[in-house]
Amino acid sequence: MSSIDERTGNEIIPLAQCVHRLESKEVGRIAFVRGSSVHLYPINYAWDGEAIVFRCAAESPISEAVGKEVVIEVDHIDERERFAWSVIARGTPELVDPEVTPELMRRLRSLSLYPWAEGEKGVWIRMIPSPLSGRIVKRTERK
Repeated sequence: MSSIDERTGNEIIPLAQCVHRLESKEVGRIAFVRGSSVHLYPINYAWDGEAIVFRCAAESPISEAVGKEVVIEVDHIDERERFAWSVIARGTPELVDPEVTPELMRRLRSLSLYPWAEGEKGVWIRMIPSPLSGRIVKRTERK
């Protein structure tokens, strides 16, 4: 059962539905502090049952997210129906090292995770969200 955020009037998405919405998409945005400012990058990802998994190149700025606190946001906007949802995952990504966790790496390689961007994306990164939250926004008529 959903609840309402009394401050905003937005519907709060229950945890199981947040997971379902993450599973239904494959593109989001990752934000983290790099240097002295916040950076935001698009990522494509897969959900492995408990974590968000994405790939990048070793020299990519996204690889610098490993070990840092990040926010990953996934959303859907329907402008015609004036409806949107957003799921926010917070956590600390970790590098998946096939030498240390070969069974995990085999499982992750079985996911449908194919980077959209050109180039070699040999770095596998995994983040278990804590917390995971979501909101539904329904646009109202202007008064």
